[in-house]
Amino acid sequence: MYKNPYIKIQPKTKRPYTEILLIRHCHPNYKLEKKLGDKKLPLSPDGLKQRKYLTARLLRANIDVVCSSELIRAQETAADFVKKSKKNLLVNPRLNEFNWVAWYKIKYFNMTEKEREKRLKRHKVLDAELDKMQTAARRAMADIFHQYKGKKIAVFCHGNFIKSVLTGILNADIIGFLSLEIFQSSISKIIVDRDGYIKIIYINDVHHLPSPPDKDVFLTLIDHEEK
Repeated sequence: MYKNPYIKIQPKTKRPYTEILLIRHCHPNYKLEKKLGDKKLPLSPDGLKQRKYLTARLLRANIDVVCSSELIRAQETAADFVKKSKKNLLVNPRLNEFNWVAWYKIKYFNMTEKEREKRLKRHKVLDAELDKMQTAARRAMADIFHQYKGKKIAVFCHGNFIKSVLTGILNADIIGFLSLEIFQSSISKIIVDRDGYIKIIYINDVHHLPSPPDKDVFLTLIDHEEK
């Protein structure tokens, strides 16, 4: 009879389990960024369409608690769901986006870990900055977990925040952070047991959208390098 070799090292998880949905805001109206600023940037017409499909999915998810960052695009993404589900929206500034401008393209295949670090000359400096972001994100999520233990929580937030949470769980360094993309309107799910043992269930789920997001994720990098 086959025996699972992981049984000896797996912790005995304990209920209640806490489910956390990390939801990146829908597409914002970038044309208004200069006029309104990043914090007040609203959703675009495309973002409002994405929100319709996202809301329909979330209404079937039996969500207990709804949290959002202070930024308008996150609150607007949550607004339709909050209205239809009659939930309270808990605005939390600790869920705000992390400002990150140091984008780099990272090679993976045929390169060792040391070679990748050597190619990224600012590796140590950037890794230290990421560590601060991961710590802030972890503490924010830990407080939400302890306050709403056993609940299903929707967290409307931002790409860099979500990447900080996930790479923090995976104990990934700056190379892992730069190699991860979080799509707008996507859902990433984590489950935490009573004692804080954590599992990432999925990342970047956008199956609620009628068409997939733009896969040319290097466009942002090109824009940054041309500035």
